[in-house]
Amino acid sequence: MIPKQQIETAKRANLPRVLKGMGIELVSNGKGYHLREHDSLKLFHQDGIWLYKWWSQGGEVGDGIQYLQRHCGMSFPEAVATLSGPITLQNSTPRHVGQQDSHCLESKKKLEQWKTKRWQTDSEKLIRVAQSYLLAPNGKGRVSYLLHKRGLHLDTIRQHQLGWLPAKGHMPSKLPIPCYDSQGSLIRIRFRIDNPAPGQERYRISKGSNPDSPYPLGVFPHKPVMVLESELDAILIAQEAGDHVGVLAMGTTGMKLNTAMIRYLTYKIPIILISLDNDQSGREKTTSLMNQLPNAIDWPAPEKNGKDPGEAWKRIDLRAWVDAGLRNCTTLNT
Repeated sequence: MIPKQQIETAKRANLPRVLKGMGIELVSNGKGYHLREHDSLKLFHQDGIWLYKWWSQGGEVGDGIQYLQRHCGMSFPEAVATLSGPITLQNSTPRHVGQQDSHCLESKKKLEQWKTKRWQTDSEKLIRVAQSYLLAPNGKGRVSYLLHKRGLHLDTIRQHQLGWLPAKGHMPSKLPIPCYDSQGSLIRIRFRIDNPAPGQERYRISKGSNPDSPYPLGVFPHKPVMVLESELDAILIAQEAGDHVGVLAMGTTGMKLNTAMIRYLTYKIPIILISLDNDQSGREKTTSLMNQLPNAIDWPAPEKNGKDPGEAWKRIDLRAWVDAGLRNCTTLNT
């Protein structure tokens, strides 16, 4: 039997720190956190105990022990051990309870949800609903944002199935951005939050989305490619210069190209323009990609005009900027 004192210690453990140690990504959310993969799962501190509430799962609530049991595949003793350290069984010698790798397996299963028929069906339904909201009278403000702030044409908005979801309960209003692979299969939905609270991130992805693959637009062998961070920036470049370059949207600078992607870009693509954001994260990722891709050059948006094409489009001719990058790369290679 596990001592009651140790169970109480486990309940009062720092759940966010334990989850981070298990490789679960958390995002600061006011005084609490939410999971990066599931922004409807909130962690909050109440009466000295870290609790969680999963709004999209019927408002499921529990403490750290219950979370590890329900969502990490642990037994009760394993959950207590994870939160409080080695368990000392009464009337027995001390021992460590082995922690299962089930959480890692579960995480991999969740990352593969985007391949399932149910996820595809539910996500396509959400995309259609969001499109209807965007094109309804209440969506005029968001349409205006896409047209006048992001430089997108109405035909482009429709072509790429951009939409809008109004605020509902605790969920903020947001722009869903569907992302597809080269075969036309939906791989993720990126959400751009309209008005994130202080400490919250602007961008999130839908539950079950594939966070590890870039979003290609018009990428074909022997055609130059521009690598961008934002999916909306990628859509803008495809609109303005898609006949000259294919576009690869990373989504975040944390995305890593796998060996197959690097091989394809190296041997199938003649010229690569790295056009990530003009910030520290973008600069560091650019350096990393330049080391991986010998046929790439650094070609960010002119800093005086903005940190990315989404800011610079009002001040420069994006098509001319893309063409200048291609000419510069050709000159360097001759």
